[in-house]
Amino acid sequence: MRKYYIKTFGCEMNQADSEKINMILLQAGLSRTSDYKSADLVILNTCSVRQKWEDRVFWLLKEIENLNEKNEKKIIVGITGCMVRKTWMNKKYLLGEIERNKAKKIEYLKDTSGIFNNDDKLFPRMPNLDFTLRIEEVKYLNFILTHIYGEKIGSDDKFDDYLKQAQLRENKFSASVIVQTGCDNFCTFCIVPYTRWREISREHDEIIEEIKKLAQNGVKEISLVGQNVNSYGKQKNSKLWSEEKMAWNAGIGVSPFRELLDHIDVIDGIDRIRFTSSNPHDMTQDILDAHFELDATCNYLHLALQSGNDEILKKMNRRHTYPDFKKMVEYLRRKDPLFSISTDIIVWYSGETEEMFQDTINAIRELEIDFVYIARYSVRSGTIASKIYPDDVPDAVKAERWHMLNSVLEENVQKRGQLMMGREEDILISWEKDEYFFGRTRNFKEVFFEKKDGVKIGDIVKIKITWIDAWVLNWEIV
Repeated sequence: MRKYYIKTFGCEMNQADSEKINMILLQAGLSRTSDYKSADLVILNTCSVRQKWEDRVFWLLKEIENLNEKNEKKIIVGITGCMVRKTWMNKKYLLGEIERNKAKKIEYLKDTSGIFNNDDKLFPRMPNLDFTLRIEEVKYLNFILTHIYGEKIGSDDKFDDYLKQAQLRENKFSASVIVQTGCDNFCTFCIVPYTRWREISREHDEIIEEIKKLAQNGVKEISLVGQNVNSYGKQKNSKLWSEEKMAWNAGIGVSPFRELLDHIDVIDGIDRIRFTSSNPHDMTQDILDAHFELDATCNYLHLALQSGNDEILKKMNRRHTYPDFKKMVEYLRRKDPLFSISTDIIVWYSGETEEMFQDTINAIRELEIDFVYIARYSVRSGTIASKIYPDDVPDAVKAERWHMLNSVLEENVQKRGQLMMGREEDILISWEKDEYFFGRTRNFKEVFFEKKDGVKIGDIVKIKITWIDAWVLNWEIV
């Protein structure tokens, strides 16, 4: 039996996509391994948002190339995710005379004949790369493997389009459910619109049916994922979207995403609902209110600020201002002082001055943001910024500012953590390590305690916060 290994880089969306690949390969008769050195097939689910993720992909490919040179066994290597523009196979797998074109933008396959190509820029950079696979065309994976191995792998007609692909979820009690993919915002720094392409939302009824089945199988926590979940349903009325948002903010009607949340909330067995990612300019009042009006929604929200300076936000083509963001956070905190907010920040974007950076420091401190994913700006080829903005800040300065912002975040973590001291909270135990169980509060604070008899992963237990250990809360069962 052939063994496969999947390495996932980047966001929760990529994690969910890897679950789709897992399901396809297992149903095709392959077995999974946790060590790429023992694998027959390695698939790298890539992320292009940060340079460091791409660097790690190239490093791992080089390691596999070295293994192939030493071993008699050949490890087949494919990549998917955000580094891929088109589903293609290396030229050594070409059949006959095939017209070959370079992929300058997103190109979806019309049929399987389009797979036999190799002019993508990734192949010259990765000599041992056997195939590339756009994740939206994952249904072609078995066809590709059948051709590479020269024998039937799985079933070519077994799988449907990307949004309908089943996922193999290893966590029996917490599940990520993809509701939307792609992005229409074209932030100047971001590669996602060029790798995921335009926004597409999954059918409402399909999502509800999937979550009902998950609940029947014991899942208690649902995470709805997409590049821009709060614009779920946008493609059905994109021309009226701005007008519709004004109505939803005025309390007239219900947004498609709020309607989805309402229907998930009443599914028996679902104890908590989370969602990510959300864009501030697409956030509507009815979605904010869902955190308080529905039983299962958690008091936590990831909302991407990116910068605390309005001039930089405009340069990023972000369609919100810092006052817009601040208004939303203050609204949520007025309703619940323990409401947790996490965000994304890019340090030292092109043209950012010391004063502009200080605006970001002040914003994180003023709003007491609970957690920040900090990225040092790096130019992503193909983005608007790569064509019109210079990367004019030295790496050493970016690193210094990263540490400055992280220090403020550590202050917030300690301050916000103190608010939790002595509180009793319901925890879904999600994983274990050594002699400890781990889980999160409803407001997404990570907690741990020593294993106890009669308690297991998947249990919801009432605990009392006793002390803070750096970024993590310690607790005991009540």
